[in-house]
Amino acid sequence: VIINSPVLSQRKLRQLLSEDLYAERHTFIDLNVDDKLSLPEALDAICAQAEQGARDGNLILMLSDRYLEQGKLPVHALLATGAVHHHLVEKGLRCDVNIIVETGVARDSHHFACLIGYGATAVYPYLVYQSLHDIATRGNIDRQQQLGRAYRRGIRKGLFKIMSKMGISSISSYRGAQLFEIVGMDREIVDRCFKGTVSRVQGTRFEDLHADQSELARLAWEPRETLVQGGLLKYVHGGEYHCFNPDVVATLQAAVRSGERPPLCPYQQPRLEIHPGVLGGTGVHRTRQTQLLTVGGN
Repeated sequence: VIINSPVLSQRKLRQLLSEDLYAERHTFIDLNVDDKLSLPEALDAICAQAEQGARDGNLILMLSDRYLEQGKLPVHALLATGAVHHHLVEKGLRCDVNIIVETGVARDSHHFACLIGYGATAVYPYLVYQSLHDIATRGNIDRQQQLGRAYRRGIRKGLFKIMSKMGISSISSYRGAQLFEIVGMDREIVDRCFKGTVSRVQGTRFEDLHADQSELARLAWEPRETLVQGGLLKYVHGGEYHCFNPDVVATLQAAVRSGERPPLCPYQQPRLEIHPGVLGGTGVHRTRQTQLLTVGGN
């Protein structure tokens, strides 16, 4: 089977899993696991299912976080994809199966590049399609039937741009290439899920990721709590920190208009007061002391 894009439409996914193709030769792996399991334990169980599916002769492993349940937490699709990919490589089974990821966390071209770069054969972003359908149903956008196609075309162009910067011209060459550098992730995660990737700055541990996911699940299942945007892409007061926030912009604009040096600008703050949003504010800096030696001669 040859597909023209690693971003699957609903029709193509149904065709792949139809009776005529791989209905009997695929393994469905649910990424939603008991909330009492730690992330390493959950990854162990997922990898075991993947290995068994490959040994049973199945050609497709489908990792899915779609079917949420109360009392369960979804393992992040990228962690699961990387862990399964490397586990199958170690067992000598990776070339026997394809990994399809059905996930709601993939939205932009970078997300797809990461999934493909760590072993995914194809990705089905179900939440994106549901969101586009909801937007069209509300009448906010015309041409409902073209939204999915336009989205896939945009992601494909984004992937082309990412790959072209590395001199790569095909998805098959980019798949599993791991052409990334990780910043702010602990060595235990890198060694387990992203083995071989450059990671010079340590940080987040499995326990931190589990705590974040638990908090999201608590908010999701609490009817009295309203979901907030978070401000990941656009600044929201009280949400995600942005280096170019309104305070910084207003200070710079005032300096440009007046021509005077502004009062203590965020860029002039002592290093230890810089927000962790930048690398310089993530830890204690050590200064190298040098000693001058006077060499005299007769």
